[in-house]
Amino acid sequence: MDVPLARPIPSLIPSLALAAAAPIALGGIVALRFGVISPVVMVPAITFGVVGVTSPALYIATAASGDAPTLSQMARAMTVALAAFGVALAGLILPAAFLSLSSLEGGTTIIIASVALAGAALLGLVRLAIELGAQRKTMTLMRPAVFAAWAVATLGIAARLWVGFAQGVAS
Repeated sequence: MDVPLARPIPSLIPSLALAAAAPIALGGIVALRFGVISPVVMVPAITFGVVGVTSPALYIATAASGDAPTLSQMARAMTVALAAFGVALAGLILPAAFLSLSSLEGGTTIIIASVALAGAALLGLVRLAIELGAQRKTMTLMRPAVFAAWAVATLGIAARLWVGFAQGVAS
């Protein structure tokens, strides 16, 4: 039995649009600071590439643990989590732009962009955990363990890609 979301998917469209646009805007801030265009493409590529590559692993791992949501529940939860990520990152864009563009050091821009991405990603992960937990009346201890392992791995992959890219841009 599917548990209804707090908001139906069509009402998430503006938030999903923010999820698509906010990484581009954050990349624009980095691009403006360093005078290169690649961050406008690479920030969303890293963000959505990592989610796209690792999210099937979450579903497979929960299925292997015997405590998997249905595919439609997983898709809904991911959609809501991406929407939450987009809203959070959009809210951080203006402060990040102000702090980045008013700083004296280029490295400050990288730190600020990193903090904004990490903060929005953590909020998105919390929302994903809430959505996946809300869909089950009972839950084994395996699901939180699988989710935690997936979240750590996903954040680690994203951080490694981001740090490598940021070092290249800042040098």
